[in-house]
Amino acid sequence: MGLIAMALAAAWCSGGAASAGAIRGEPEARPAALRPQPVADVMLVGVYHMHNPGADQHNFEADDVLAERRQAEIAAVTARLAAWSPDLVLVEWTRDDAARLDALYDRYREGGGRDNRNEIAQLGFRLADALGHDRVAAIDVDMPFVADEQIAAEAQGDARLLSLKAEIQAYGQDVVARQAERLSALSVGDYLAHLNSPESLTENHDYYVRHLIRLWSGENQGGAHTIHNWYGRNIFIFQNLLREVEESGGQARRVVVFFGYGHVPTLAQLIEDTPWLTLVDPSPYLADR
Repeated sequence: MGLIAMALAAAWCSGGAASAGAIRGEPEARPAALRPQPVADVMLVGVYHMHNPGADQHNFEADDVLAERRQAEIAAVTARLAAWSPDLVLVEWTRDDAARLDALYDRYREGGGRDNRNEIAQLGFRLADALGHDRVAAIDVDMPFVADEQIAAEAQGDARLLSLKAEIQAYGQDVVARQAERLSALSVGDYLAHLNSPESLTENHDYYVRHLIRLWSGENQGGAHTIHNWYGRNIFIFQNLLREVEESGGQARRVVVFFGYGHVPTLAQLIEDTPWLTLVDPSPYLADR
């Protein structure tokens, strides 16, 4: 029995026959747990890692965002995003380390840390500070990406799997090489608009659903376990987003989320499947006019 069916059955048992309103799903007739939460518009902005941490499976060397040209471009993007008037900025920082993010943001607001190349500072802090926000919300979680099962499968030396792994590596390296070429030719705003285009997001998501999913050896479903880790992380991120919206008491009606662009397809699906959230296209606010 599905969750909604169970909830309606419980309502029937506790209060006699279910009302017509409950059957129609009218908000006031639903069990409390199923009623809409505070509504919010959510703008997902997929970003690249400006400070070159080398933390992804495939990485490219970004040019210096502290260069005068890049600073002017980032300032222009910030001004356009500020015009949307978001109430809260959320970033790719682990929730369990939020106190350190708070300290870094406080320092930024006092004029320090402006030489931090991390996109959290360059985009997240900059936007929140421009809007006078007193905090930036951390919604990431620390979870492994490559599953132990995949590592074990690769260690078996299966010829098919090793050939496929080489193919996947080549695909990933080709994607990042082309992304690096585009970044060198575009402004930060235009490059962010490119990253958030359907074509770019699909290309990145294909890494998981067309390539990594094919990694198995015998009964070892290594690739599926790795994708399980990836989706699991994004589900926790999404729940943290929901918590920020709900616990704001209706104050976070518009939120901007800065995250690595590979997260966007999965997070976007979760947002679109949530009735009280509306996904907002960032493209008009990113590209230079």
